[in-house]
Amino acid sequence: MADTAQSDIIVAGTGPAGMIAALGLAREGFSVLLAGPPARRDDGRTTALMMPALHYLDSIGLPAFPADVAAPLASMRIVDATRRLIRSAPVTFRAAEIDEPAFGMNIPNKALNAMLEAAVEAEAGIAWRQTMIANWTISTDRVEAELSDGTRVSGLLAVAADGRASPARAAAGISMRTYAYKQSALVVNFGHSRPHG
Repeated sequence: MADTAQSDIIVAGTGPAGMIAALGLAREGFSVLLAGPPARRDDGRTTALMMPALHYLDSIGLPAFPADVAAPLASMRIVDATRRLIRSAPVTFRAAEIDEPAFGMNIPNKALNAMLEAAVEAEAGIAWRQTMIANWTISTDRVEAELSDGTRVSGLLAVAADGRASPARAAAGISMRTYAYKQSALVVNFGHSRPHG
């Protein structure tokens, strides 16, 4: 069997959370092994990042999203869409009420992931293995992961950013509860001729 590669930290998962964690840790001086495939190129969803998250991305040297890519979240509206006889009235929160231009930005996942992947690839402190972690071994002072290609990596800490069915969470013995909500989501992408707020 091949020797086990050593890193300070193993980050499992290459969604935005995993890539941001890897970048932040690497820029604090830790050696990071990031495990996971590149993002899907056909992801039509968006991610809403609130201002504290955007400030953090700025603090680790990531560029701001241009206005033609990201939409500012200038207002948020809460609507009671239940079928109850008595429903709550809609409530709208406006960022201007707290002297801010926006609560955050809504960013297409394709743009967000592309920016994060470029930063990860340029970061000397990150070794990106574009494969999944097949097995975990957790001891008192280290964590070891076997990748799908058979290689092994070892670190002092593991970051589990590998999704709702996280193998890293399961390996750590962290239990979870699941709840079924009778909801569906519809993703629609369209353009606006005027600002929509």
